[in-house]
Amino acid sequence: MKNNIYDELNDMEIEYEEVPLNDFEIENLKKTVRSLKIKNKKNKFNKKVVAIAASLILIFGITNYKSGGYVLAKTRELASNFKITLSDAMGLSREVDKYSVNLNEAFEINGKKYIFDKFVVEDNNLYTVILSLNDSEKMLSGEVSLTELKVNGKKNQILSSSASGYTLPEDEKVNVYTLKYDLEESLPKEGKVNLEFFFDEFLGNKKKISLSTNIDMSQMKMKKNLIAKDFTIPDTNNIVIESLATSPASQKILLTYPDSEDGYLYSIKARDSKNRFVYFETREAEKNKSNLYFSPVISKVTADELLNEIKTLKCQLYRVTVNSYDNKEMPIGEQAIGDEFTLTLK
Repeated sequence: MKNNIYDELNDMEIEYEEVPLNDFEIENLKKTVRSLKIKNKKNKFNKKVVAIAASLILIFGITNYKSGGYVLAKTRELASNFKITLSDAMGLSREVDKYSVNLNEAFEINGKKYIFDKFVVEDNNLYTVILSLNDSEKMLSGEVSLTELKVNGKKNQILSSSASGYTLPEDEKVNVYTLKYDLEESLPKEGKVNLEFFFDEFLGNKKKISLSTNIDMSQMKMKKNLIAKDFTIPDTNNIVIESLATSPASQKILLTYPDSEDGYLYSIKARDSKNRFVYFETREAEKNKSNLYFSPVISKVTADELLNEIKTLKCQLYRVTVNSYDNKEMPIGEQAIGDEFTLTLK
């Protein structure tokens, strides 16, 4: 793998076609070329300057979707060199990769370059992988976030999100950001839809970038297995596992409880037959209901092992109290609730 991102851009095979530009677009391109010539003291386009020009034209096309600009260069070859899969990046089952959409679209915010690499949708959950690209003269790009999603032109509210990131071992100039979004409404499971993604940096400048794509939703339709249903956890005040459902994208427990048990953060700690630790944590909650997701980071098993190998889990329910302190909600203490119980997965 090349170390210089400009080498990668410069060596790419660029697909193009002639498209009429309006006066505004022509003048902007002229200014870009004049600026690059001034910066090159020998008045020649060396390798790095040519690559910068290619990347600027690419970004110019992306950020002018609405005004009819055309993306002259594509970054699929660049992103594919990194060999990042959704399963590896997010700790999901390897089976999820055959359902994910490899978008590989580039965009820029505040001079920082990103690639919206891939995503997958399951019900009202959106899982994304975003790369940030940096040259040797700049600090690593800041994290970027999806601020708005439109489905066939209709806004789908983002209720919550969780994110993590790491530097790519093969190239320290590339950051990998994984973001999971909880949407207000589930996306269609069939048919072709238009998805429009609006991005900004965390604590951004409100200069949003939008990327639009048409997707056949059936390609992301994953099989779900219902493992448990309406199981009351013993010796609790009617705390119920309404469902334990597994799929390549998620292994999720829906927990319901009466008003007297509301206001806590719940988790389930479990052991398999080999005494390996398995952890489910609350990621989404509303009144009388919490969604507990398998955590591949804390657990000592993988999502694939949970899906395909583990037959039983010996479980214990825990909760922590959520109190307000200086206008911030903070979990306090942890206590086991009810008796241990066993879930049969196979």
